[in-house]
Amino acid sequence: MNTKGKILEAALELFSRRGFSAVSVRDIAKEVGVRESAMYKHFSGKQAVFDTLLANYMATSNAFMGGINALPSADPSTMMETAAFYQQMSDEDFLRIGGGVFTDFLMQPDTLRFWRMISIERLNNPELAELWNHHLFEEPIAFQKGMFGMLIHLGGIKPADPEMLALEFFAPLLTLYVNALPFEAESAVFSKMLDFADRHMKLFREIYGKKE
Repeated sequence: MNTKGKILEAALELFSRRGFSAVSVRDIAKEVGVRESAMYKHFSGKQAVFDTLLANYMATSNAFMGGINALPSADPSTMMETAAFYQQMSDEDFLRIGGGVFTDFLMQPDTLRFWRMISIERLNNPELAELWNHHLFEEPIAFQKGMFGMLIHLGGIKPADPEMLALEFFAPLLTLYVNALPFEAESAVFSKMLDFADRHMKLFREIYGKKE
């Protein structure tokens, strides 16, 4: 890893443990083992480090969600194609992909550290509070609402209020993740969370999914 990469890695770890406000450029430089002047060769300041971490997270998130056809879209035809993709999915594949969102993305070390960092700072920073709310609540709920609406139209699930379905499906998953955020991915808390998440998704599909 080059110096820039080491700075980002160290900053994310420190921010996720202490919060952005409590960490200085000097702290990051000390963690990396370089002088402060070396940091300024790569970043104009602490905010620039944070902005890069945010950009990196968004790129990783978009790539992962795009890979499982879970990116929000304003194009109805795109949403319909995505809904058809999920309608044809077996129960096993549905649970595998749903669990994979946790194991392959949300529980990855950098993702955990990123959201721990935001969870610390959001209470004192309106912009980060908005980031938390948008990416962990508003955007997923909007996506799920659109998906359930399309699935109802296709006859893939039982008719119901799509927004309420989105809340019923997503809120327990979000609660489980936020509750587990202070812990490491290897902890027993995450194992318990994954078990609850799997059981929730299975029950939801049993209740609302249409069986031949």
